[in-house]
Amino acid sequence: MSLGRQCQVSVLVQASSAASYALPKQQLNTNDGDIEPILRQLLQDLPFTYELLGPSAVAVVPRKPEPEEQGALSQGHTEEISVTGRMLTGSHLRHPQLDSYAPIDILAQPELEITGAQTVSELLKFLPAVSGNSTSTSVTNGGDGTATVTLRGLPASNTLVLINGRRIVNNGFGGEAADLNTIPLSAVDRIEILKDGASAVYGSDAIAGVVNIILRRDFEGLSVNSYYGEAQRGDQQTGSHHLTWGKNGERGHLMLSLAHYRQDALMSRDREISATADNRSRGGTDNRSSASPSSYIALSDDIVLTANADGSYRPWTQEDRYDYSEYTTALVPSERQSAYLEGNLDLGDNSQLFIELMGIRTSAETTLAPTPVFTRFDNGDLTISADNIYNPFGQEITDVRKRVLELGPRVQNNDTETWRLNLGLTGMLNSWQWELTAAQHYTHASESLSSLIDPLALSLGLKGPDICNSESDCIPINLLGPSGSIDAEQLDYIRAESLVDGITRMTSLTYIANGTLGTSGAGDILAAFGMEIRREAIDFRSNDAMGLSYIGGVTAGSAQGHRIISETFGEISLPLVADRFWLDGALRYSNYSDFGSTANPKVALRFRALPSLMLRASYATGFKAPTLIDMNQSGYQSQEYLFDPCTGRDAITLPGCRGQADGARIQYLTEYGGNPDLQPETSDNRSLGIVWTPAKLKGFSATLDLFEIRQNDVIDTSPQYLIDQNASYALFSDRVQRDEQGEIITILATRLNIGAREVRGADLAMRYEHNSDMLGQLRWSFNASHIQRYLNQAAPGEATEDLVGTFVDAASGGAGSLPKWKANTGIYWKKGPWEGGYTVHFVSALEESFTLDNTRITREIDSWTTHDLQVAYALPGGLRIAVGIDNLFDREPPFAATAFNDNFDGRTYDLSGRYWYTTLAYSL
Repeated sequence: MSLGRQCQVSVLVQASSAASYALPKQQLNTNDGDIEPILRQLLQDLPFTYELLGPSAVAVVPRKPEPEEQGALSQGHTEEISVTGRMLTGSHLRHPQLDSYAPIDILAQPELEITGAQTVSELLKFLPAVSGNSTSTSVTNGGDGTATVTLRGLPASNTLVLINGRRIVNNGFGGEAADLNTIPLSAVDRIEILKDGASAVYGSDAIAGVVNIILRRDFEGLSVNSYYGEAQRGDQQTGSHHLTWGKNGERGHLMLSLAHYRQDALMSRDREISATADNRSRGGTDNRSSASPSSYIALSDDIVLTANADGSYRPWTQEDRYDYSEYTTALVPSERQSAYLEGNLDLGDNSQLFIELMGIRTSAETTLAPTPVFTRFDNGDLTISADNIYNPFGQEITDVRKRVLELGPRVQNNDTETWRLNLGLTGMLNSWQWELTAAQHYTHASESLSSLIDPLALSLGLKGPDICNSESDCIPINLLGPSGSIDAEQLDYIRAESLVDGITRMTSLTYIANGTLGTSGAGDILAAFGMEIRREAIDFRSNDAMGLSYIGGVTAGSAQGHRIISETFGEISLPLVADRFWLDGALRYSNYSDFGSTANPKVALRFRALPSLMLRASYATGFKAPTLIDMNQSGYQSQEYLFDPCTGRDAITLPGCRGQADGARIQYLTEYGGNPDLQPETSDNRSLGIVWTPAKLKGFSATLDLFEIRQNDVIDTSPQYLIDQNASYALFSDRVQRDEQGEIITILATRLNIGAREVRGADLAMRYEHNSDMLGQLRWSFNASHIQRYLNQAAPGEATEDLVGTFVDAASGGAGSLPKWKANTGIYWKKGPWEGGYTVHFVSALEESFTLDNTRITREIDSWTTHDLQVAYALPGGLRIAVGIDNLFDREPPFAATAFNDNFDGRTYDLSGRYWYTTLAYSL
C-alpha cells in the first residue's frame, strides 16, 4: 500500500486473488504523481490489470481476456470509493464488488484540496442532499458556535455523524447532534455521505442518512499547508495552517496532525441585503424593533409617546423603530486549534493495536445589538410606579419598550473543548476480520452573553422611594428618558451576564467481526455481527436569575441525566445468482435504560440486469432516541420571534382572541421543557435505484435513486403551532397564557411525541472521467437532489402541510429552506503540474408567506446560482500553490422577507460575495 500512500490514491486489491503473488521492494519513478505508469510497470508480468475508479481510487483486478467479461468487470464502477480492508459507509461487510445498495456521495482527498474549503461544515453546506436548518457560523442570533448537517431537510438530530465509521459524542450545548466544528478538515482523508436510513447498521439518529468522516491514516512524510482568504469587500479574512507528519516502522506507523484556523467577522451593515431590518422597499415588512433608544411609552391605548433629546415628549411613530443591523455580526468570527494522533502496532499473529486521539478547542464571538426591554412582556414585575423619581407622568406605566444603548452591544462568547480517544485491537482469524474498540469521548462547552439586564434589579429600580431606596441598596432606573439618560451607576446596578456550561460524555465498547459465512452455488455468503455497550451522559447548567431569564438573553435552564445503551447487530449478503443477484439484510436490537428497547431491520436487493445496468431497492425501519436534553431539560426560556393571529384586524372573529392584540410585538416569552415520558421517533425508509455504467462509454457512470421517508412520533415543541391553535380554535389555553387584554404573557412548550413527516424525492448523479496524453485527466460530475414533497403534520388530527419549495425560518419554528431542486456540477482537470476546477452550485426558487397590512402575502425567493474557480500548480521540490475564487460573479443571496437573520437564509446561502483565497503547501 506504500504506492497508494505516495501517490495519494486508494488502491483496491482483492486479497483472495493476489495472496499468492509477492513483489520485491523496488524504486519506481512517476511524473507528477501519476500512478498509471507505475501500475503498468508493476503488473506487466502478472495476470492482473487495473481499473481507474475515480480521481483517488484504482482497483487491481485479475486480467480477463474475454471482452464481454472485461466489460462486465468495468461495470463495478459506481459512486463509491473503497480502500482494501475497509467497509463502505452503511455496511460492516467487505464486499468484493464495489456495488452498494444505497447511494453514497464521496468527497475524496484530491477534491477536498481543490475546493479550498477550510471547515467540514463549509464543505457540506452546498451538497444537494443538504437542506433545512443546519447551524454554522453563518447563524448569528440563535447560533452557539456549533455546526451541524441536515440531510433531506430533517433536523440535524436525524443525521448521524461518524468518524472512521464510529459514533462520536454530541455537542456540549444540548447534546442534540455532533458539532462539525470539532472535526478538523486538515485531518480528513475523505467524507462519505450515505443518503439512506441506516438504523439497522448504526442505531439511533440515522433516519435521514449518515455522514462518515474518514480521517487520514498511513500518511508517511511531512506536509505543511497554509491558507489565506478574504472577501473582495475587504472583510472575512480567514487563515489556516496545518502540519502533518507520519512515519512507518518495521512493526507499525505513527502520524501526527496539528492545525489552526481563524475566521474574522462579516458585519450585517457591510452588505446591502443585510444592512437594514426595514424591508418595505423590497416588498417585505419593517422588522425593526419597537424597543427604541428614545423609548416607546404607552400611557393608554391611544397615547404612545417617545422622548426627545431635550427630555420633552412627542407621539411615537413607526419611524421611531430601531434598526439593530448596525451592530450585528452576519458571519461570526471563530478560531480553532486541533491535534490528531494516529498510530498502530503489529502484535503478530495477524493482530494489530491501534490508537486514535483527537483534541480540539473552538471559540466564537457573536455581536448582537444592545439589550431591548419590554416591561409588559419580559420576566418579572417591571411596572414603573407612579412615584418613581424618573416618572413625570404621575401614573403607573406598564408598557415601556426601550433599547438600552448605554449598555453597549451584547457579546456572546462560545468556547468548546473536545477530546476523543479510541483504543483497540484488530485482526484476522481465517477469513474473518475482527475489531474490538474502547472509546472515551468528552465535550465541555461554555457560553457567556454580556450586557444583559437583571430583571430582579430592574424591577426594584422601577419602583418608588418606599421600595427603591438607599436602605435596600437599590438604584432608581430611568427608562423614560432619551438615549443616554441611564447613567453609569444605574447600568452597574442592572447589568448582568448569562453563563451556560455543558458537558457531554460518551464511553463505549464495541466488537465487530465480518467475513465469509459460507459458499453457495452463486458465490460467497458474506456476514457481519457485533455488539456495543455505550454510556451517554449530560450535565448542562445556566446561571439564570432565580428561574427568570436575564433580559436580552435566554434562560438555557438545566439538564442532568445519563443512559446505558446495549446493542447487538448482524448483517448478511446472500448471492442468489452468481454475479447478478444479491439479497442483503441487517438487523439491530437496541436497549435503552431510560425508555426501553427497539429492533430495526433492513432488507435490500441488488440485481445486475445487464453487464452495464444494476437495479437496487431497499426497505428499512429507523429510530431516533429522544436526547437527554429532550427528556431532562427544565427552565429554558427565550424571547421567540413569533406571530400572534390576535394582532390582526379580524381578531374579534377568532375564538381564542379577546380583542386585537398589539401588532408592534414580534417577540414572545417562551418556556421550553423536557419530558421524561418521551418515546423514540420512528421511520420507514424506502429506496429504489438504478446504476448505469455503459461499456462503450468508458469512464462514465450514472445513478438515479428514488427515496421516501415516513416519520412518526416526531418530538416537537412548536410554540407557533400552539399560538395558532389557541387563537383560531381557543385550544391550549393552559399553554398559551394571555392577560385580560388578550396579550400573550407566556407560552409553555413542553416536548411531546406529536408530529409526523413524509419526505419523498430523487437523487441523480452522473460522472465522466477521460484520460489522454494530450489533455491529461478530465473529470466531469453532476449531482442533484429533488424533493418531490415534504409533508408535515404538527399533531394528530391536524392538517398536513406540504412544505416543499418553501422557506419558514427556524426562528419561527419552521423547517428552513426546502428547495425542490439543489444541484452542483463541475469540471476538474489535471495535466502535469497543473490542476484546475470549475464548479457551479444551484438552489431553486422558494416561496414564503407573511402578513403585510393585515393581508396574507406569498412571495417568491429567487433561485440562486454561484460559480467557483480554482487553479493549482505543483512546483519542483514538493511545493504546491493554489488560488481560487468563490462566487466568481459576486451573486448576493436572494432576499427573504421572513428571514430573521440578515434578510436571507444563512443556512442555505452565503453572504460573503466574491471571495479570493490562496493556498501554499509543501510535501516531503
